Amino acid sequence: MVSRRDFIAKTALAGAGITLTSSFKKPTAHHTTQHILLSSGWATRNIGDIGHTPGTLRYLTQNIPGAKVTLLLKSYNDAIVSMIKTRFPRVDMIKEDADHTGQLEQAFEQADIFIQNSGMKFNRFWKPPVEIIKRSIAANVPFCLYGQSFDGFEKGKEAEMSALLSRASQVYCRENESYFYLRKIGVQPGVLEFGPDGCFGIDVLDEEKAGAYLQANGLRPKGYITVTLRTNTPTTGYSNVLNPGQPTSEEKLQDEFWAGKLRSLIEHWVKETGLKVLLAPEVDKEILHARRLLFDKLPLKIQKYVVHRDTFWNVDEAASIYARAHTVVSMEPHSCIIALANGTPALHLFSPKHGVKAWMFRDIGLPEWLHNIDTDPVNQFSRALMQIYGHYAQAEKKVDRSMSFVHHRSVEMMNRISKTITG
Repeated sequence: MVSRRDFIAKTALAGAGITLTSSFKKPTAHHTTQHILLSSGWATRNIGDIGHTPGTLRYLTQNIPGAKVTLLLKSYNDAIVSMIKTRFPRVDMIKEDADHTGQLEQAFEQADIFIQNSGMKFNRFWKPPVEIIKRSIAANVPFCLYGQSFDGFEKGKEAEMSALLSRASQVYCRENESYFYLRKIGVQPGVLEFGPDGCFGIDVLDEEKAGAYLQANGLRPKGYITVTLRTNTPTTGYSNVLNPGQPTSEEKLQDEFWAGKLRSLIEHWVKETGLKVLLAPEVDKEILHARRLLFDKLPLKIQKYVVHRDTFWNVDEAASIYARAHTVVSMEPHSCIIALANGTPALHLFSPKHGVKAWMFRDIGLPEWLHNIDTDPVNQFSRALMQIYGHYAQAEKKVDRSMSFVHHRSVEMMNRISKTITG
């Protein structure tokens, strides 16, 4: 397996000799302030899709402090807008539905670089957002894909997407699989390298809400783990391979299989430690299923130690609760990211059907906390959890090491973005 150090070195060399096919504009004497246009905020019903935004904004504002940043917020609610304005008061915000006002056109006219924030928008699961990339090219603005996963494009689309992505100033892949896939299909942007998900930079908290919730439910700091379920059920507003509109009988059985493993882990934790468990949602649709498949099927003597969160939350409250958790156990990756960003150990129990993004935890140095829930036996990840419990100071140091690597790499990415603008 390629080490993280070797991987970074090799990808850096791979990108160093490649030049852009288009000449992009640079700041003029009358336009000396760097202007960054960031597109982010993919959904309000998923704390991972919310968390990308404050995470990448933190890296931008801390590492390119003189730049003007304009946020194109794709999906939002009052809580999200308030959180962003409070944490980043100097960041301008354009809401997705404001395009007709001319704000977005003006932003592209002023922008020195366009950044498409972290996610998995460029693959066969979703319709890639090629129009806004083409808009950036038409405006002669360099574009960067930041901390993305690439799970493969539709048949017949690879050549077209390869040509489009090769016009990027930078493409940062959040795990090795995406990097090697893009190299395989011939993508040659200005820079093609490993680059962590922007959510790792998250530092927003809601201590008041979190404190009240923990007190009301008898959850004391480091006295509980959180467990996050994912099922084969639709998300309101859309359905696809990842969120089937009408789950098949096989997919329903798979839900039961996954939930059974999580229940076994919960029972083992409670019996061995006497500590509590919080069933925590990453996506709002899973609140009902966590009750149905996890809480309701646990023995009554175990239920007494388990809290089912029956309301959704903003990412800042979730971050405060994850920060106080002993360990976060999640089938969704971004609860793990938010936990690690707050110093909390995290186990990611992934299914390969959800894409290659899970491998980012291996690539930041935490392979022993990454487990395939489809094939790995329950006792394997139960042992990993108890290893954390029995050697907690060591686990916290492991978190620190991985996050130091992530933050160092993110600073390098920001420096490269800044140099793209200034030349």
